[in-house]
Amino acid sequence: MRDGNLYYQEFLSVIRQKIPHKATLTNTLTELLNIDRDAVYRRLRGEVHFSFTEMATIAKKMGISLDSIAEIESVQSKPTQVVVTRHVDPTALDYRMFNDHVNLLKFIKNERDTKIIESANMLPHYLLYDYEYITRYFIFRWSQASSLATPMPFNKIKIPEQMRNLQKECCFYSRCVKKTEYVWDSMIFSRLASDIKFFEKVRLIDKEDVAQIKKDLTEFLTNIEKVAVKGKHEETGNEVSIYISDVNIETNYSCLVSKNLNISLFRTFLLNSNAALDKDVYVEVESWINSLQRMSTLISVSGEKLRNDFFIAQREIINTL
Repeated sequence: MRDGNLYYQEFLSVIRQKIPHKATLTNTLTELLNIDRDAVYRRLRGEVHFSFTEMATIAKKMGISLDSIAEIESVQSKPTQVVVTRHVDPTALDYRMFNDHVNLLKFIKNERDTKIIESANMLPHYLLYDYEYITRYFIFRWSQASSLATPMPFNKIKIPEQMRNLQKECCFYSRCVKKTEYVWDSMIFSRLASDIKFFEKVRLIDKEDVAQIKKDLTEFLTNIEKVAVKGKHEETGNEVSIYISDVNIETNYSCLVSKNLNISLFRTFLLNSNAALDKDVYVEVESWINSLQRMSTLISVSGEKLRNDFFIAQREIINTL
């Protein structure tokens, strides 16, 4: 296996080959990454590394194959990054991986044509991180099977303050994206409630914590109903569309679109995602989500009766906890 620093040095070599003139390269990177010249100089000297997001932005703009740099020769290979973050007892690497995604959202927050589209059978990351007990539940659920964490009862799940701050930032900056489209499985809350009841039955979640999770879920429904009525995030005024699928959604897909990046995300292990930068993969994922939209009912802004019926039904489900 080749040393990671060697990959990075080759990346620097390739971009210098693309733009040999130092001043032109510096100006190009300054404009592309929206950072100051000193920050670019530090990166080119190797004092600070380009983040994954910055490298992906540069690679797309300059037509650089990250596969080739990594010597992945198969024509079937696609540039992907598997992101598995520990939210309990996180390492420096876990913080860096999560911070990279938050920084991407910060980086594109002032762009005009940004978009998130997602099809899901569980609550989206960009929404659930606002709620501590819901977030702790998903971490607890993941820990029951993860080889990276010791299975533990819910009351032992503690989120470090630094990680909690990153989670909240992730939610906040996602609301700065200009357009968001969610396609949800109609059983999204039913499955969640059923799982919580099971873990309470086997005494891995006590009644007091179930009550707190229920409180968070009730608040979640109240807030997301307000978003659905107005069709936008209250804090930013950015557009939100919510669809309820008429067919089962078995896998969670999402896309994040900006001026220089089209990222496809495949949700894994409840709180993590595989990220793909390949254009063909993005087209396939976007096409899949669009096809689900066509088999779904829009409940945001329009469809008042259907929207009311949906939220009444979900509250009844949550009230069974």
